[in-house]
Amino acid sequence: MELNQTCFHSCDLKEEFKGKSALPHIQILSLTGFKPEDFKTINGQYNSLACYGEVRVAYCITRFFPLTMHRFGPWSVIRPTRDNYSDPVLFNENFEIPLAYCYLYDFYGISFVLCSTYTDSNGVHDQYLGGCYLRLYNSKKVFRSGVYELELHLLKNYKLKSLDDVVECIVDHEMDGKPRGLKELNHLLKVRRKQIRGELVATPLDQKTLSVVEPRIEELKRGSGKMFLRVKFEFSRSYPSLYVPVVFKYPVMPGLDEDARPEKWNPHDEMYFKMTRNIRTVAVDRERIPNKEMLERLKAIIESGYGEVLSEKDGDLIWQFRFYLANKFPETALATFLLSVRWQYPEQVSQAVELLLSWSPSCVSPEAVLELLTLTYTHPVCRRFAISRLQEASDDDIELYLYQLVQALRYENHEEILRSSKIPTLGVDSEDQKEKEGVALKKTEGKADEPSSVRSRPRSKRPALGPDDIPWKTDLATFLIQRGRGKFRLANYLYWFLHLEAHEDTPSTSEVKAMFSHVLKRFMAALECGSEEHRSWHSDLLNQTKFVNGLYELVKRVHEDASKRIRKMEILKNLLRTEGASLTQFERPLPFPVDPNFLIATVDADSATLFKSTTQPASLSLVSPEGQLYRVIFKIGDDLRQDQVVLQMIRLMDVVLKKEMFDLHLTPYIVLAATCRHGFIQFVKGVRLSDVNREEGCILKYLQQRAPSAKDPLGLQPKVLETYIRSCAGYCVMTYLLGVGDRHMDNIMLTPEGQLFHIDFSFILGYDPKLMAPEVRLTKDMIEAMGGAKTPTFNNFVNICVTAFLSLRRHANLFLTMLSLVQDAGIKDIARDPMKARDFVKERFCLDETEERAAHRFASRIFDSIKAIVPEVMERIHTVMQYMHLRIWFKWSCLCRCAVDTCPQSIVLVIIIILLTWPSRPQDALELIFFYLYFGNCD
Repeated sequence: MELNQTCFHSCDLKEEFKGKSALPHIQILSLTGFKPEDFKTINGQYNSLACYGEVRVAYCITRFFPLTMHRFGPWSVIRPTRDNYSDPVLFNENFEIPLAYCYLYDFYGISFVLCSTYTDSNGVHDQYLGGCYLRLYNSKKVFRSGVYELELHLLKNYKLKSLDDVVECIVDHEMDGKPRGLKELNHLLKVRRKQIRGELVATPLDQKTLSVVEPRIEELKRGSGKMFLRVKFEFSRSYPSLYVPVVFKYPVMPGLDEDARPEKWNPHDEMYFKMTRNIRTVAVDRERIPNKEMLERLKAIIESGYGEVLSEKDGDLIWQFRFYLANKFPETALATFLLSVRWQYPEQVSQAVELLLSWSPSCVSPEAVLELLTLTYTHPVCRRFAISRLQEASDDDIELYLYQLVQALRYENHEEILRSSKIPTLGVDSEDQKEKEGVALKKTEGKADEPSSVRSRPRSKRPALGPDDIPWKTDLATFLIQRGRGKFRLANYLYWFLHLEAHEDTPSTSEVKAMFSHVLKRFMAALECGSEEHRSWHSDLLNQTKFVNGLYELVKRVHEDASKRIRKMEILKNLLRTEGASLTQFERPLPFPVDPNFLIATVDADSATLFKSTTQPASLSLVSPEGQLYRVIFKIGDDLRQDQVVLQMIRLMDVVLKKEMFDLHLTPYIVLAATCRHGFIQFVKGVRLSDVNREEGCILKYLQQRAPSAKDPLGLQPKVLETYIRSCAGYCVMTYLLGVGDRHMDNIMLTPEGQLFHIDFSFILGYDPKLMAPEVRLTKDMIEAMGGAKTPTFNNFVNICVTAFLSLRRHANLFLTMLSLVQDAGIKDIARDPMKARDFVKERFCLDETEERAAHRFASRIFDSIKAIVPEVMERIHTVMQYMHLRIWFKWSCLCRCAVDTCPQSIVLVIIIILLTWPSRPQDALELIFFYLYFGNCD
């Protein structure tokens, strides 16, 4: 069915109005219900000089954007026309919004703050009494018109220091100006506005009823005991004879189809969906079977790629064939179906819930529902359905996704989380929850046996679906706590991930930190009030915190010493000998946060050392009760969260490949960020390729000495060669997909067993401090260790790379989901531009091309890296810079002096390089300058 829509355009106005901007006009009339004696308490103490100054109303235009400042434009303040203590307090202030209607989107509103002053021993201070906000467009997307009585919510329980703090508070706590709990008052105000606008048919009774309505409104206002600010919205003060309703509709964005689906809808859309997606169409939709052409179209929509905009036509098509898709493509079509649902319409929500209850659970894997926990899917039906499927995931799978699941708490309903008790219902374990949710599934299965005529019978109008009506009861926070109570390894990582997000140094808003802190307290309370085993876990986690904090203070004292590295190492060993025992003085051996399976008895002081780097991380050996050693790097001064996420992605890729019986012998060591300033790195025994080249000459000689073989043509044991080829291929693929930068020979390691692996992931997603860095880091020395580029061994290497790439490409949505879940965590290269980060990974997976073309493209990147010359030159320069180290300034100054003597304009480029690169990467700045001055041509 097609609906013809007729709109009134501004071009149809009379000639006298064309080419002019109409500015919305607002009038602040009066304040009722204000009692100064109600605001005489400051910080819990009575103050006679509180609310003593002149009462004022401040207002500003407000934007309802998540994670941004809400105020738009400056604050304006108005004062009453007479004494403060009269009731009502009259203002009669007129002002125009300094934005024409064509610039006012539906995310704009206006905030009002009632303020005064109070005096104490420190002087005169501003006192914020009440506040509220009101969106400029109503629920029908029509610009407001008429008189509104806005409820001013009390602010005395909030510690607010400025008007900007107030507007953040009233928006974050949803202090809407519409009166709450006053149904009759809201109804009378709404009808009165309609009558004033001429939307109601005039009757002879109007004159009599209006004389009763006004006193009744005043009576209801005074009886509520609340403060009300009367505000009047007018179309335009400049054109008093002109009034037209302003309906908001999203413009068509460039680059999108004309029917691209906006996030919110105008009244025409609402009517369309009420007519085409009601209960009467269920019987027809249930029997729909697409023809060949339609089926290809449906598959194209489903496979269009993660995060693509779903147009109106595509959304309608998915909705019409939702029953067919649920049966034939339950896993791949799930997320697309939920995108097609218009969640603002209760009828569609109810139908979606009924279909989800019958959705085949055995065909939807846990990794497929992770996408439903991203910011795109905010409705509780989507999120709780995803949790119901995650209940089936194993502990190993949950551990793989745990950091992302913790980050997904950002997109939950924070108020609902904060309202929940610190101690969850301990009797409801995950098994019990599955049982309860299974009841709903069984009921639905029973309905499926009914005849279609019975199931499709029109029903009475349904109320809106509330939180209690959702059949899946477990929210994400409760799910994480339940799984954490099931296994200590999960409890360990859950504790440290929550501890990290709640820490004061983590770059998040106070509201988000409060939410994470509350979940952490709930989790610890659940352990403390649990069984004896849970109480021991609670004690272990607290002792871990003491151990990490004590170790941080100890290593920090070493770093604060101004001595050289050798002297600092002696200080570190002495501190560990004298104070190290106190770090592990607990009733029983302590599970190590990085690997809870390892128990710490003590820290070996004699083997402690400091690495040669800017931050000088400490290398420590932890000793178990049985005498086993666990080497770990403790780093201060760096944010390890980016390394943690990259290595988690590599570990996930390794698991995905191993499930397909494809082992690449990767080394996904563990990184655990305790805070944004320090953390642990698991130590893996290996040697840098730069040291291999310097000491052995090449990789092949190094491996030949560690694993010689007289029978092999390369003089190398076949198992070691196979391990080297596969690990090299694995990291070539994964660093390419993640765009890992700064790949020099100091960041690539090699073990005697032939395992090659990468370290230091300070640059990802295409960011690289080096000039013309290759997309795949593959040096000639690496290829020579395989026998050369024209050997069957190298062809086998390329085949392994392409096979791994295609295997991971089939799971691209999983990796894009993992990336999307951490986009707001403040991780450096992801937070720069989350949309760009997602698009970068999509481009590397080449999702817009066929599998054959994607494989050919990736293979060409491998061969391009072999031919690249600049990376080899930059690597040699990097090596030279390492050798020069202490004498670099003398060498560099000589080069600069010679260059300026022969070519004065070269100093300009030197200065530009210093300004752009020096503050963050001084070593790279020197390398770039050296490269230019040595190889540059001043002609």
